[in-house]
Amino acid sequence: MRSISSVKSSTARRHPKSPRQILGRHTGARHLFTDWPKVSWRVRTAKRVLLFLDFDGTLVPFSTRPEDVRLGVATRRVLRALARHPRLNLVVVSGRRRAELIQHVDTPGVQYLGLYGWEGRKRPILSGKTGCSLATVRDALTQSLAKLPGIRVEDKILGFAVHYRGAPRDAVRQARAVIREVIRRFEPDLHLLQSSKIWEVVPWEVKGKGEAVREALRRMPGSSLPIYLGDDKMDEAAFVVLHRGITVHVGKNGRTKARYRLRSPAEVRVFLERLEAELS
Repeated sequence: MRSISSVKSSTARRHPKSPRQILGRHTGARHLFTDWPKVSWRVRTAKRVLLFLDFDGTLVPFSTRPEDVRLGVATRRVLRALARHPRLNLVVVSGRRRAELIQHVDTPGVQYLGLYGWEGRKRPILSGKTGCSLATVRDALTQSLAKLPGIRVEDKILGFAVHYRGAPRDAVRQARAVIREVIRRFEPDLHLLQSSKIWEVVPWEVKGKGEAVREALRRMPGSSLPIYLGDDKMDEAAFVVLHRGITVHVGKNGRTKARYRLRSPAEVRVFLERLEAELS
């Protein structure tokens, strides 16, 4: 998948590194279960475990229609068991809105961080200027992309997503060019984030998952063991922040900054069941 570079600003506002910059230094990752004795030892000896989970592509398989996904019964069962454990904090962090995550996961005791960690934390209210910019860009792209097959704009209020999963290659190419041209006129108020088959247009204040997990770590004891499972480019910044923890890329054998990998949400469920057993 090709990346879209994040908007560069000459102001004091600092934007996240572009996916191209992040992906440029990836290395391979071992399958998590091949190192299970080491992973198991770290879990059993940790005073506290801080477990971060992405949603789409990690807990559930991808769907052309994101609203159609369903969390498996066995996965929900083990999540509920983990959320009740006194030695573990469970956080679901996703590009979805927080209300959607709560509805899909439906597990008490979980902290939900929506819109790449922006929702679910105490964040400042966005300026009126930023809100106007979002509305203008959303309307412009909705109109410009309407005739491209397989391209869909999803309004997230605090931002919006352009989905292109399953779209023809030519339509994706045309959509990419349109988005670049439109967003260029609204630097530095807005910037682009690249997820799995999604372009996200968000305010500059939305830094991404790396900043979200960094803030969560600051609130935990220094002896906590962070574990992070995610499947796409937006998770790479979190892998970097948590390089001393257990980081797991979910999906095909791609290049990643995660230390380990799992092949699918089905293997993620197996890992969660193993984690529950180690904590028991």
